[in-house]
Amino acid sequence: MSYFAGFEARSHSRPTEIVERVITAVLNVFPEELRSRVKVETQTAEGYNRTTIAVISAVLRAKLHCETAVRHLLRELSSDDRKTLASTLMQRIDEQCVFFVRIDKQAAYLGHLKLATGPDMISVKIHIQQYPRCTQETAASLVEGLLTEIGD
Repeated sequence: MSYFAGFEARSHSRPTEIVERVITAVLNVFPEELRSRVKVETQTAEGYNRTTIAVISAVLRAKLHCETAVRHLLRELSSDDRKTLASTLMQRIDEQCVFFVRIDKQAAYLGHLKLATGPDMISVKIHIQQYPRCTQETAASLVEGLLTEIGD
C-alpha cells in the first residue's frame, strides 16, 4: 500500500529565463514514464519591479504513481544528498505530513537531480497519508525506510 498521496513540483521562470526550459526542468523531477500523467499549469505573477514571472506547477495525484515518483527522486539524488535528506528529515516534514525537498533547477534542466543550495530551485512537496492519522514521526520513518532501501 502506498502512503504517498500527492507529488507536486513548482518553480518560477524569471523574465531572463525561457519558460519552456523551466517547464522541462520541472518535468525532469518526475520519472519519464509518468510525465504524460502530470498536470502542468503555468500562471503569471508580478515580480519585483513589476516584472512578469511565470509560475510553473506540476502535480501528480495517483497514489501508485506518486510512490514511483518519490522513489525516482530519491534514487536520482547522490549518496551525499540522500544522507543530507536523512539527517534533516524532521525539518523537512511538517505537521500535515508534507515532505519538502528543494531541487536545483539548472541541474534538473540538464537531467540531473540534486538538492538546491541557492534560490534557483524547484520546490517539491510530497504528501504522505497514513491511517488512522499521519504524524510527523511516522512520515519520517516511511521516508527513512525508502532511503535505507535505496541505499548508497
